[in-house]
Amino acid sequence: MNKEDITPPESNGGSQDDCQETGGVHSFVQSLAVGSKWLFSLAVIGTGIICAILFIYGFLLSISSVYYAIVSFSFEMHTVQEFLARAIEIIDIFLVATVFYLISMGLYELFIAKAPLPGWVEIRTLDDLKTKLLGLIVIALAVIFLGAALTLSKGLSILEFGAAVAVIIIAISAYLWVKHE
Repeated sequence: MNKEDITPPESNGGSQDDCQETGGVHSFVQSLAVGSKWLFSLAVIGTGIICAILFIYGFLLSISSVYYAIVSFSFEMHTVQEFLARAIEIIDIFLVATVFYLISMGLYELFIAKAPLPGWVEIRTLDDLKTKLLGLIVIALAVIFLGAALTLSKGLSILEFGAAVAVIIIAISAYLWVKHE
């Protein structure tokens, strides 16, 4: 046997000397690719922790709000409006937690392995993830506006806030419309 028979073939047709001649770019890219799984794992874990904390916080606020509504029960419309406003704020917390869940699972799906996502969530590309998130942001903004509409005094302040929310929703909608054409 000669030396060529026992030397393993290189997958790219080059040798290690070629990598060293290019400054080790190949080995750097290879180590970056292997290390990126760990980097994205940090992002998945971090957003997953935020998601869990937000869900727990929303749950505890729900229990607190129900307890307060029972203890200070009243037929006054102001009390009902306060409870509704707080309930809508809690829904907003759950929506934001859902956004963090989708970010966490989407990053996992895109960069690590298959994720246990619900059937309505199909994430194949980073654009798919962005589209889902932008849709949830529009919903969250609508919920925030609904909560503000219950608590803000009538007049110009609600109009200004509504206009600001509308501009953001229109901008997101325009982005999604242009992107899908």
